[in-house]
Amino acid sequence: MKFIFFLSSFILLISCSKQPNKLEGETKLSYYYWKTTFELDSIEKQSIQELNVTKLYMRYFDVVMQNDVAIPISPILFKEKVSEGISIVPVVYIKNEVMLRNNINLQALAQKIVHFIKQVNERNALSITEVQFDCDWSLQSRENFFTLIEEIKKIEQWKVSSTIRLHQIKYAEKTGIPNVDHGVLMYYNMGSIAADSLNSIYDRNIANKYIAYIKGYPLRLNYALPIYSWLIQSRKGKVVRMISRIRLEDVSANDAFKLVNAKQFEVVKTGDYFGQFFRQGDLIKIESITSEQLLEMKKDLLKVSNACPNEIILYDLNSKNINSYEKEVFKELITCK
Repeated sequence: MKFIFFLSSFILLISCSKQPNKLEGETKLSYYYWKTTFELDSIEKQSIQELNVTKLYMRYFDVVMQNDVAIPISPILFKEKVSEGISIVPVVYIKNEVMLRNNINLQALAQKIVHFIKQVNERNALSITEVQFDCDWSLQSRENFFTLIEEIKKIEQWKVSSTIRLHQIKYAEKTGIPNVDHGVLMYYNMGSIAADSLNSIYDRNIANKYIAYIKGYPLRLNYALPIYSWLIQSRKGKVVRMISRIRLEDVSANDAFKLVNAKQFEVVKTGDYFGQFFRQGDLIKIESITSEQLLEMKKDLLKVSNACPNEIILYDLNSKNINSYEKEVFKELITCK
């Protein structure tokens, strides 16, 4: 009996020693595409090719309330064909206000959403196997959102994924967990958009209050990381507006803006810039993510999860975003170590 016990222990020890390290190997790199028109420039095409990207998570349309009715709006327009070897995952953005409606017909809405997705696919000769739903559901809206997913799954046999926010990870028992194949943790938009010097896109101190709960989260997660930037315009301490896809070099090159400190510019000449009106004395700041922060995000996520995700999805595919980073940074992101 002792021999059998020691033999069993020895076999167990050998088998355990052969178990691969969860943090070894590589993950896949994908992109979100978040424009209303699909048309890639040469930089975007080159990035897809160099990084071996084979999947685009593409915003297909939004679901909003109009005239007290929940409807899909603003479908994406394809100006070119999707290259062979690239699979498309439609992303449907659903405003939380839609899911907050108590009298909403979820079965009818599910049929509308599926029909709209199929229309886009048929017009552009696209075939899909997965859809993703993006909704920042709350305690009050979770039941409707989860039920909508179930209704959609009854209609089509697509794989279904859902975006997940940090607060939905930490308070999973309260916010609930959608019945989907996997989730995508949106690792950005962590703070309030404000006139001060804080970066609302990413704050490691805020993130650290939540990410310890990832390991115990029962849904398999992939990670969406930010490579975008935006301009925040403020007047007398209050935010006036936010303008997407504006970077530091765009502001620095314009003599209407004067650098006043490491974080802010002052408008010294009233006028229209970046398609919006700016008044002399307004303050603006650019929020973006450095290469070091991107790698820091990956390191922190791998550390708390102790697992290599199937995918890291960069938000979003845009030549200005791509040109702001060395391609080696993106390649390092997919190495799990």
